[in-house]
Amino acid sequence: MTKDMTGWLLPSVLAVALVMVALLAAPTAPQTSPGKPAGPLGDSELFVRAAAYEVGEDLFAVVTGDMNGDSLPDIVATGYRSGTVSMLLNKGNGVFAETPRYPSGQGSFGLALEDMDGDGDLDVLVANQATGILSILYNRGDGMLESRTDVSAGGSPHTVAVADFNGDSLPDLALPAYQVGAASVYLNLGNGSFSERAVHGTHEAPFWALAVDIDGNNRPAIVMTSYSQGFLDVLWNNGKGEFGILSSYEIGESLWSLSAADVDGNGSQDIIVTQYTNGTVSVVPNTGNGTLGAPVEYTTSGAGPSWATPFDMNGDGAPDIAVVDAQTHALTVLENKGDGTFRIADAFNIGSLGASTVAAADFDGDGRDDLVVACWETNDVVVFLNRTA
Repeated sequence: MTKDMTGWLLPSVLAVALVMVALLAAPTAPQTSPGKPAGPLGDSELFVRAAAYEVGEDLFAVVTGDMNGDSLPDIVATGYRSGTVSMLLNKGNGVFAETPRYPSGQGSFGLALEDMDGDGDLDVLVANQATGILSILYNRGDGMLESRTDVSAGGSPHTVAVADFNGDSLPDLALPAYQVGAASVYLNLGNGSFSERAVHGTHEAPFWALAVDIDGNNRPAIVMTSYSQGFLDVLWNNGKGEFGILSSYEIGESLWSLSAADVDGNGSQDIIVTQYTNGTVSVVPNTGNGTLGAPVEYTTSGAGPSWATPFDMNGDGAPDIAVVDAQTHALTVLENKGDGTFRIADAFNIGSLGASTVAAADFDGDGRDDLVVACWETNDVVVFLNRTA
């Protein structure tokens, strides 16, 4: 038994999954003991745990970006229980300075960075699952957040995708409406406001949203995971920000996170999906003609992969994949063989508990991608520096 993000005791390890079980009737994740080590796994051969920073309560999302204009990647994380956004500013050597925490709404879950007001600074977007609110926290330019706008999203959104859907050079929004089985789209009107919500049907329980130009026409499609039915849904963009056609691909079970990268070098964005209850990551190849191929599954070192992010571990230009596991508190590195297929290059204990998400950036300026992991159970983000040759 382990705690969920509202303090109730429920059978699961990942608090965010428990919230879905309790409030939204999602499938229950396997039982596991909190604090269980990752079996025989030890320290990494490729990464060194540099530091851990306690920055909120029940951390879920972590992303990286230059928040203060010094050309160094900073770290931003959401705390579900605390309802906050926390920021760590990079000092230039892979060491970070903490800043004040910012209220972001009840049940802060998914996270994105984008310049929403056109001032050249990255702003922070937070999907508040508990209230159905999307909060936009505006950056004043030095990494401090000075104002906030709330957008009523509805449908218990867990994540947010940001892209220019209608070609007006303004960032628009797409959120999964988990409770109603739909995508909610908001077009940016350019004055700090958004259009009325446009609702587009998907499979049940859409959990993750990602904006990807799948067919290379410079019209980002919306890709979503169906947690309960195991489908990958693609909503096709007509260039006006209208999404009238839905394509669906059956992937597996308990689809969780989404990311995209050209893993096979054909110039098209492939899709990377974690399957939370079966311990696998699926790579869905993009054929380049507007269709997706059969998924290829890769087993990880754990049983509950919660997030996978592409990064270049060894500087060869071929995207590798970092996968964190919420049940075994482990990180698996899938190394790209150069042809879009993968092998396990490393698997190790994170050293903190309840890993939920992982992001990548070159934190120490040595030209190699490093990693940062958000851990909900120990309320910290952990920085791993790349020590590959």
